[in-house]
Amino acid sequence: MHRKIKYLIAATLVIGAISGFLPENNLLSGSIRAYAATYKEASNGELNSLTLTRSTGSEIKFGDTYSSDDSSLTGKKDYYVELTGADGLQISASAQGDGYVVKQFTSGSKTEKGEDVGEYIDVDSTYEDIYLRTYKSETAYEEAYSNDDVTDCEKTYILHLKKPTVVSDEEAFAEHAYLKSIYLSNGSINFSKDTTSYNVNVNDNVEEILVRATPEDDDYSVSINDYSVDKDKDYEQTVKLDKGNNKINIEVESDDEKKTYTLNVYRGNSGTSTTSATQSNSISENQTFETSSNVGKFNSWQRVNGKWQYIDGTGQPVKSRWWFDKNTGKNYYLKDDGYLATGWLNDNNNWYYLGESGEMQTGWICLDKNWYYLGKSGVMQMGWLEDASGNWYYLDGSGAMKTGWIEDSDGKWYYLDSAGKMIKDTVIDRS
Repeated sequence: MHRKIKYLIAATLVIGAISGFLPENNLLSGSIRAYAATYKEASNGELNSLTLTRSTGSEIKFGDTYSSDDSSLTGKKDYYVELTGADGLQISASAQGDGYVVKQFTSGSKTEKGEDVGEYIDVDSTYEDIYLRTYKSETAYEEAYSNDDVTDCEKTYILHLKKPTVVSDEEAFAEHAYLKSIYLSNGSINFSKDTTSYNVNVNDNVEEILVRATPEDDDYSVSINDYSVDKDKDYEQTVKLDKGNNKINIEVESDDEKKTYTLNVYRGNSGTSTTSATQSNSISENQTFETSSNVGKFNSWQRVNGKWQYIDGTGQPVKSRWWFDKNTGKNYYLKDDGYLATGWLNDNNNWYYLGESGEMQTGWICLDKNWYYLGKSGVMQMGWLEDASGNWYYLDGSGAMKTGWIEDSDGKWYYLDSAGKMIKDTVIDRS
């Protein structure tokens, strides 16, 4: 089937599904219903009232599931919200106790600056988590924020938001430009077509590197550092490397889109420290970086002994904490030696996965032929998981997605197909 016909069918199914679960008397037909909730048994620090509203002022229901009919505020700390007919929400909440305050956060980062409840929150993703934290006073919040740990609070509540996906006609017909793979004659990367920036280390004696950038479709045009490559040339180009930092741009273009992948190649021995001329404050757009271990600009990324550190306003590397880079919009973790973490990371008994460039991953990822799901806050999920289309998956104790027959803790058997989706209303042969 032609690619664009597939897109059209997919768009039709999604739009049809959305129209199918919109209630008859909802916001779109002019009816406004209230879903405010109170909790009379709240103790000090707990929420005693919570209201969620659309930009139009109509209130949004929340509860123990996405399909809750009525809002209910209890002693529980997790609530589920389906944003049907809304591009975001506004929160009104209060905490029990004199002087207690409530702050809202858009991530689980310990260093994120909170907002007073009432500020409108735009929701762009299918799934997002909003955190509500209570503090004994405004001063208590300010102290927690200044200590880089806003989780030092009285109570934390999580609103799990689910926003139905609507596919525009333009998006449905778009032919996105992706690479299928990147091969390097020296160094290695963990390639994903959705990741467009990579850091690569090669030895000091490597004077050039062969780059092979294979597109998903042979009709796409590919260039490496402005040098056009095609199938006849195996999409290859040899690039000479200077000592220190080198930037290699790979452009892939379809009829509808142009995308640039960037290789930040550092040539040098990992045990020596060299200094380059210029420095960028963003990992994803780094060309040259200060790599001296004891001098450089403050509040910026620096390469030290071939590895990344973030130097704070005092000139010291950030250590043993998460760091949100406003330039990339990504979260990173700096280890106790100050170097950027990559791969699996256990923090406070939660598992996270950090990409080749150190950015915290979210959503589905595939590693060593196993699929894992990382929530909006980056935490690896376990147990049953429902996606935006209502499909259920099961992730075992290691976080890996299961397939085939499984027995749940309730003693019931379930069948998961080769894509991990739970099969319903179908006869399956267990022989």
